[in-house]
Amino acid sequence: MDSPGASLPADRAEGGGTTEATLRDAAEIARLYAQMWRRFQASRHLMPGATVTPRMLAVLRHLAGAGPLTVGELAVHLEVGRATASELVDRLEDRGLVERMRDERDQRRVFVWLTKGGREQTHSLAGRHLDEPFVRAVAALPAATRRAIIAGLGALLRAADHTQPAAQEDVS
Repeated sequence: MDSPGASLPADRAEGGGTTEATLRDAAEIARLYAQMWRRFQASRHLMPGATVTPRMLAVLRHLAGAGPLTVGELAVHLEVGRATASELVDRLEDRGLVERMRDERDQRRVFVWLTKGGREQTHSLAGRHLDEPFVRAVAALPAATRRAIIAGLGALLRAADHTQPAAQEDVS
């Protein structure tokens, strides 16, 4: 019963062009995603029972998994600007959770690494990956709305997987 073009999204042109409606929707999804990130992940409020914000915890967890990194490398890994990464490192250093160490082979390079307190904080918060305000907001939604959000975000990620250029192998 489907027409031959039924598998194409309704607002995509035959030649693969993107319509204004798609561009508007993409802009709105991006705007909402940025607001979600700022509200729940990049928040500056301390997590209950912790001395860090959710964003600071993300830095600690990343360092714990990746090992020592420069501020520039950390910025790339976290997909934030260098100034933002530097500010986060400064705040973590002020709390005694990370320290800067000079590269023994190249004194110009400075690495950021977890202190004992940083490792302990990361370990103590290991099971707490959801911010309490986020959980409360999700709990306030009807179950059908939660399922629709999950389905929509999953579909967006699957679509991104199918539209990304194939990763090039590193032959070095």
